[in-house]
Amino acid sequence: MKKGGLTICFQARPSYDVFSSLLFKKLKSERLPGLKGIFITSDAKETNDVKGYLKGELGIKIAEVSRFFQKHWNEFTYEKFVAFEKKYNCAPIWKYIYMDRFLIEADFNYCVKITAGYFFFWEALFKNGNVDYYYDEAVSTLHSAVAYIVGRKYGVKYLTQMVCRGEIEASHHFFSMVPYLYDMHADPDYKNRKYNEKLWKQAEEFLKRYEEHDIKASGMAYVDTQPYLEPSYVATLIPRYIHARYGKHFNNKYFYMYYQQYGLVFDKWKFFFRYNKCKKYYHKADFSKKYVYMALHYQPEASTIVCAQKYEKQLFFIDSWAKSLPADTLLYVKEHYAHIGHREESFYAALKKYPNVVLIDPWENSRELMKYAYVVTTLTGSVGWEAMLLRKPVIIAGNVFYENAPGVIKVDDIYQQYLPAVSSWHRPAREDVIQYLCSVLGTVYKGNMYVHTQDARAEKNIHLLAESLYQTLMEIQEDPYRFGYDKLPAAF
Repeated sequence: MKKGGLTICFQARPSYDVFSSLLFKKLKSERLPGLKGIFITSDAKETNDVKGYLKGELGIKIAEVSRFFQKHWNEFTYEKFVAFEKKYNCAPIWKYIYMDRFLIEADFNYCVKITAGYFFFWEALFKNGNVDYYYDEAVSTLHSAVAYIVGRKYGVKYLTQMVCRGEIEASHHFFSMVPYLYDMHADPDYKNRKYNEKLWKQAEEFLKRYEEHDIKASGMAYVDTQPYLEPSYVATLIPRYIHARYGKHFNNKYFYMYYQQYGLVFDKWKFFFRYNKCKKYYHKADFSKKYVYMALHYQPEASTIVCAQKYEKQLFFIDSWAKSLPADTLLYVKEHYAHIGHREESFYAALKKYPNVVLIDPWENSRELMKYAYVVTTLTGSVGWEAMLLRKPVIIAGNVFYENAPGVIKVDDIYQQYLPAVSSWHRPAREDVIQYLCSVLGTVYKGNMYVHTQDARAEKNIHLLAESLYQTLMEIQEDPYRFGYDKLPAAF
């Protein structure tokens, strides 16, 4: 431990404003009394909120993005934008802008200002060497991507606690130090390990439960009904829009994630009518056909624009599949019921032009579609994890933690590669899957990371998360090379 204790920079946007404050206080009171915290807020409202959550705490600072950007706005020039790309060896810098769902439709000059501004912002925080860690969610915005890049130069380690997949997602988490969804404790040589009887039995029971029951993801529990416009929503729509349109929160150009986002107030209305208009494109699955099953991702989100950037335009992925399938095989593409209405009708109209592609009704059972599929494909979705547990052939085209699981084939380009890939596939033994699950279950920690929920903010849960965070911090402090920190990319 360095003299004077650790300094951790915490993300403090909603819902991390409450969560990070609770985690910091618990970590400091129970494990690291000398801990110092820097909290990154978006605007004055968030700053005041975090001050309230941390009232009476010592050793804290708040860095407000909006205030910094407003003060230095004229310094964020195109020349600086170009210079930062060279200084941090992160060409092409536009890659990181296109990773951000809030910026992908912004104009050129605004993208330049915001990007240059974040390099200025993180340099100001990190270059003096006083910060040890930056704690955030997985990299999913330019805000976080530049923090990772600048942090690598100045020795600030990026650290996140990630939600698990499967039935333990609401009760367990893992750690990552890289931009993609990789478990830093994962053992790449898991196939050659011997696991104790207790862990083997736990993994075997985990697999058996999944084989026997279709387990719904915890995060999907509230979205399994068809779109409906509540009278209270309709009655308050216009007043809420006026409040958003003319309030400060959505009209602050110095924090891009909220800027001009007031139109989102109409989303529920828009999605409702779009869903009903687009139902004509959906089909029931014909299980007598031979097909590859693909579940669409929500768009735009980190699962595609960060972890599978090449195929972020999912129509491009579908196009590659359609041109790679043999005569006897169709591509079944299913919209997720959690995301119906989010996509423009033009997406479905374009899909209809492919004669060997069938858009499946979002209310069809995904488990059944996986069961009868010849192959399951995804970019980084949970459907690949689930199909792997059923020992189905899985082809992925993105960066995700289960990419080295038994029966999973990772491709950089699916075009004309389907037949070679599937011909080389051999169904893994059930014991192979259990062996893999041992490696997964042996590196996860108890604690709910759905940070927006009351369960995650409960004192008992915060204690669990603080304990696992403390343990991991001590492991890194003792030997950062154990986790390949010296081999982590300066950019990604």
